[in-house]
This record gives sequence, C-alpha cells and structure tokens, in this order.
Amino acid sequence: MVSAKPKVSALKTRTTHSLIVVHNVRKTKSELNKIPKNIKYSIFGISALIFFSLNSMFGINLIIGTINLIQKITGYHFGISTNTLDYLTFATIPIFGMILNSKRNEFKVSELIVDIISILFWSLIVIGIGLFLLIYFGRSSNPLVPEYLLIEPFDLYSTLLIGIGIGTPFLLIKRNKKMNEINEIRVKN
Repeated sequence: MVSAKPKVSALKTRTTHSLIVVHNVRKTKSELNKIPKNIKYSIFGISALIFFSLNSMFGINLIIGTINLIQKITGYHFGISTNTLDYLTFATIPIFGMILNSKRNEFKVSELIVDIISILFWSLIVIGIGLFLLIYFGRSSNPLVPEYLLIEPFDLYSTLLIGIGIGTPFLLIKRNKKMNEINEIRVKN
C-alpha cells in the first residue's frame, strides 16, 4: 500500500564556514493534480475555443446586440469598448473555475460545472453593477454629446469589471473556510 505522506528529499547546501547543512524539502502535490488530465485539457481547449470565437466577428456582434438590447430596455446607449484583453479575460473563466474547484477536498465534475457557472454569474453581476454605475459617472461633459450616450470612464473598465467578477468567488471561498474553521474550534471547546 502506498503511503499518503509527501515525499521528503534532502537538499544539501554549504554555509560560509564550509559546513554542510541538510534541509528537508517536502514535495507536495499541486492542487490542480486532483483534476484528471483529460478534463484539464478539455477546459484549456474550451477556453481557447471561447477566445478564438469571441475574437472573431462573433464577439463584436454579440456585444453590439447586447448593447442594442440594453438600450431598448434602459434608454441608455453604453459605449463599451471591445478589445482582445476583454475576450481573453472572459475566455479564462473556465480555467479559473478549475482553479476554484481544486480548492475542494475531492474532485467532482458537477462541482466543477457549478464553480464555472458561479464565476460566470458573478462576472455578469459585476458587469451589470458597472453598467449601472456608468449612469452616474459615464456621461460626457461635452454639451454636444447626448445624455443617453454613456462612455467608459477609463480604458480597460470592462476588463477590470470582468476581473473583479472572477475574483469574487475566490474571496467568498476564503471567507467561508475561515468561518468553518472558527465554527470547528467552537465545537471542540
């Protein structure tokens, strides 16, 4: 039977006084090693496919259609830039879902799908909040620009929003782990 302990190897170094010091170095498994290789490769392939499809005409048509739909609903036209970095950030959502899933004790495909969907959900929520904030500070100071036309306050505004949306589940997971540890300590005492 194989032991579950991490392998320990000796690393020898010399000090300034020519003494040999042996350091114990633990070789631990990466958290991503819990996920099977075929699923990892599939997720990387899906991310590349999303990036290439968004970077082609599909991404521009999707953004323009979404902006027109939002304009019909809200009466505002959001002047949102589309660049390759936005598409790259959006395409990495499955990869970040895999990283989020690797924080769990054991791997399940259903939990991986839930993690990817939760990151996508949070990204859409943060983008929605960012568009709502544009109503207040996205108006141009130029009197010749109509008031219904809202523009991004700075470059990479949408990329920043997508990044915050991706990072939100990671912050929530850390908070939940700390709360679980606190509750376990209370139960032991």
